[in-house]
Amino acid sequence: MATNNSKQPTPCHGKVLEALTRAERQVFTRSAPKSAKAQVKFLLTRVKGSTKALAERLVVSRRTVERYRAGTLTTPQKRLRAALVEETESEWQPQVRAQVRFSQRNDLAVAGA
Repeated sequence: MATNNSKQPTPCHGKVLEALTRAERQVFTRSAPKSAKAQVKFLLTRVKGSTKALAERLVVSRRTVERYRAGTLTTPQKRLRAALVEETESEWQPQVRAQVRFSQRNDLAVAGA
């Protein structure tokens, strides 16, 4: 008789990081901006008002960023919408995110001790 001693496959490193990111996002005290204009406005504060830097991050033209900031454009295309959501959520409430990471490290240290 053959015994099946194969171990369960371990999750990929990327999947673990994605799961941690989702967990961090669940503890936000305020919801992230939803409209494209609000997201662009928020992201501009993170890049110190540089439309050029934000355009490079979102892989769009500088003029496109200016149009969303002004409210001339309101509905982004699929790729830009995804980039706005991803960038906004990655920058949203960094202190809350840091507190979660700190507590997770402490929980792991206690569990390992």
